[in-house]
Amino acid sequence: MTEVPSPPPSVVCTRNLPRFVLFMAKSRWFSVFASLMVMAGSGTIYLFGTYFKELKTTFGYDQETLNWMGFFKDLGANIGIFAGLIAEVMQTWFVLLIGAAMNFFGYFMMWLGVTGRIVKREIWQMCVYIYIAANSLSFVNTLLV
Repeated sequence: MTEVPSPPPSVVCTRNLPRFVLFMAKSRWFSVFASLMVMAGSGTIYLFGTYFKELKTTFGYDQETLNWMGFFKDLGANIGIFAGLIAEVMQTWFVLLIGAAMNFFGYFMMWLGVTGRIVKREIWQMCVYIYIAANSLSFVNTLLV
């Protein structure tokens, strides 16, 4: 009797790959992975001290104005009531999507202002942008708890 040679390991892994990807996409581990990816992108709230100098020089803000922006950044990072309420009634992926969209919108609008692609924004608008960007982290943190 002749033995049938077994396929190389790469073929076996490739054959099972679609099933594995589908399994991971449906499991809770995908939510953890997606949460970590969003957290990696939203870690910029901790770097406010490094980019506030750019805000100061570009917009001509004084220290008191930057203190207000820092206050709204901290307020956004610590007020997570909306994230908790939405997480109670919506799917995990949708809450992550909201958090990622908020993070992108907040920092993208600030970036547009710093690079001069949009008209100089009022301070209250910049405070709203940084609040939205910082509040996005509470959506991710809510899901990881």
